[in-house]
Amino acid sequence: MLVLASDTTGKSLSIALVKDGRLVGESRFNLGYNHAVTHLPQVLALLDSCETSLAEVDLLAVTQGPGSFTGTRIGLSSFKAMAYAAHKPLVGVSTLETLAYPWRQVTHARVCPLLDARNGRVYAACYRTSGLLALAEGLPQSPLVTPGNYQVAEFLLLLAQQPEQDTLHQMPILLTGDGASVALAAQKSLPALQNLDLVRLDPIHDAPSAAACALLAEAYHAAGADGNPFHLNATYLTPSSAERLRKEKTQP
Repeated sequence: MLVLASDTTGKSLSIALVKDGRLVGESRFNLGYNHAVTHLPQVLALLDSCETSLAEVDLLAVTQGPGSFTGTRIGLSSFKAMAYAAHKPLVGVSTLETLAYPWRQVTHARVCPLLDARNGRVYAACYRTSGLLALAEGLPQSPLVTPGNYQVAEFLLLLAQQPEQDTLHQMPILLTGDGASVALAAQKSLPALQNLDLVRLDPIHDAPSAAACALLAEAYHAAGADGNPFHLNATYLTPSSAERLRKEKTQP
């Protein structure tokens, strides 16, 4: 299966073409929030470089958030339009799962993808690495910490609440994403969290990979995920500024 995937949920832009689980080509840039200008031209450039047409693609995949509201909408709207025009299925993948997935083969560990949501908050979740391997088979997994928008200290306290006798308590906690440094700084300022075994993964991997998104989307598609582009919505995990202002104005 040939999968074209895209991530625009953060400052970075990632586009990948994956065939039968192997990378055909990938473009990655970390040049800021300029996706409205760069996204579609880079998608077309990658297809051209790989001597592939959209008609040859079997599946489209896109990260659906959380992340930048505007960036997420750019990726979703572009790929929805492409899927509709080319009559291709489109599968959405969580940005947090996409960040965590490359670490699935690390044994006996917890992986926490964190995205900086500013003002001391992060979009975050926590997964068993064994659970990430199950995701590769399209099998739904219950995260150890549910994806959400957390105060950093709140999220770290959830990680620390694992019972002493549970084997999870002995697993190192691998942090990835641009919110990882925020979490480490918070740990230093909170004495109750000093014993948390936090491991900062290499920052070179902080940006979500469209190739990982493609692999997950293919697994979900094989497991029966809905490929209708009109059924796919963004996952924000928090109301936008406009929504918050509107709510405040309507409250008595």
